Amino acid sequence: MKKLLLFCCACICLSAAAQYTYKNLEVNFAPSEKEQKNYTHQNLRLYPIKAKQSFTDTFRQVGQYMNLREALAKGKVIITEQLGGATVNTLTIENISADTVMIIAGEVITGGKQNRIVGKDLVLLPHSGKIDLSVFCVEAGRWENASTGTNQFSGYFNVGSMSLRKVVDQKQDQGQVWGHVSKINAANGTNSSTSTYTAINKSEDFTKKLKAYTDFFKEKFSTEQNVIGVVVVSGDKVLGCDMFATADLFKNNFENLLASYATDAIISGATVTATPATIKTYMDKLLSNEIEQSATIKEKGAVFINDGTKMRVSSYD
Repeated sequence: MKKLLLFCCACICLSAAAQYTYKNLEVNFAPSEKEQKNYTHQNLRLYPIKAKQSFTDTFRQVGQYMNLREALAKGKVIITEQLGGATVNTLTIENISADTVMIIAGEVITGGKQNRIVGKDLVLLPHSGKIDLSVFCVEAGRWENASTGTNQFSGYFNVGSMSLRKVVDQKQDQGQVWGHVSKINAANGTNSSTSTYTAINKSEDFTKKLKAYTDFFKEKFSTEQNVIGVVVVSGDKVLGCDMFATADLFKNNFENLLASYATDAIISGATVTATPATIKTYMDKLLSNEIEQSATIKEKGAVFINDGTKMRVSSYD
């Protein structure tokens, strides 16, 4: 009986350690003026989410993953239209390398018959064989092969804006994705003959600002060992947050995610005025306990669990 009680207690402790909660994570909601300046550029401020030792220990077994941008650039994955006949919301992907690749919902790829945004997270094991990749179209006006003349996707654009990711994660509806892409291009003053999301880069002003945001933030967490995510703030509100199981996973995806954060800050953001209380209230709904977190994610977020491990938690405004 005593052994059974000890076993149950151990299981409870391990379960608690696995939670993305204040028990295992911490956020400084009232940073000093110097810290605020260090994590603020124009309309965007990032609040690092740091892992306590209990969190780090729990996810220590999580291995190394290559991100999609690098995998495409190095020819380690092949993405094509469906071989039996192209369809809007499903592509074929294959990992032909010995590396493990993690793909996150919201990543925009270019080529094929129309540009797409990834609809669901996926871990691609080495030499995976051909499997389905869930996607949504972000180029309503094209249904023909790109200039390369192939069904293959070789281009990586970036991670879509947080507002677009919210539509993808929460609505899972092609019509609403197209509608939001049009809204973003209209707000940015850009257009294209095919109504593609990638048209935002046609604006010299946008690309100049995006580079400035990326250059400012991309190395901010490179030397910190325990940052597993960020709270994203613009104007008087929280745009959302991204958290990963390990600091390595976060760093591996951070530069790609910067485009997501900066796009909203550039197109619809404002000078940061959000109070510590506003940010804490938002994060309390995610980090106070697992029950409230689950309800919050169901309403305005997404979670990716792979083989029983919670790899990513994201939430939006």
